[in-house]
Amino acid sequence: MSIIQAPFDMLLAWLDPDREAAGRKYEVIRSGLVRMFISRGFNDAEDLADVAIDRVAARLSDIRDEYVGEPARYFHGVARNIILEARRRKEVATDALPERPRGILNTSDEYDCLLQCLGLLPPEKRELILDFHIYKGRNKIEQHRKMAEELGITQGALRLRAHHIRGTLEKCVSECSGNVRKKQKRARSAFLERQ
Repeated sequence: MSIIQAPFDMLLAWLDPDREAAGRKYEVIRSGLVRMFISRGFNDAEDLADVAIDRVAARLSDIRDEYVGEPARYFHGVARNIILEARRRKEVATDALPERPRGILNTSDEYDCLLQCLGLLPPEKRELILDFHIYKGRNKIEQHRKMAEELGITQGALRLRAHHIRGTLEKCVSECSGNVRKKQKRARSAFLERQ
């Protein structure tokens, strides 16, 4: 992390007057930012999370008295801006797409299918389901309350929306995994026939 001690102390004080509770909130926020960047396909997620934290710390004197709401939501807004900036800067070769590194990532077919299915969701549904599952315990309850408040719906309606999106994802992952297994079975059969 690149922020220096004084701004970091101010940041912790903004998160919570109790330094220990502020430290816990900071860790939850940072891990949430990392997951957010990872879910958007960034391999430098920890660095980008630190950039988001640095930006909030730099603006803290302007926002701490005016900002109303959970600080985590402000961090997430800054992270979304960083994602937009990074996507604008990203250059894609027109000749060929980069290959996925082999042997580095060890993922399951279901995980690959989940990422593929998340990519098929409209952005607002993808963000809702990712934000819905970003925290655990008491932080999760608070997150759901804030999300419902921001959307202008009840927590029950929020859970129902998340349930429908999760159902869509589960069906998509199941179909995708089934297709992968069928392809693997056909490939095995074709290989055995050649033997």
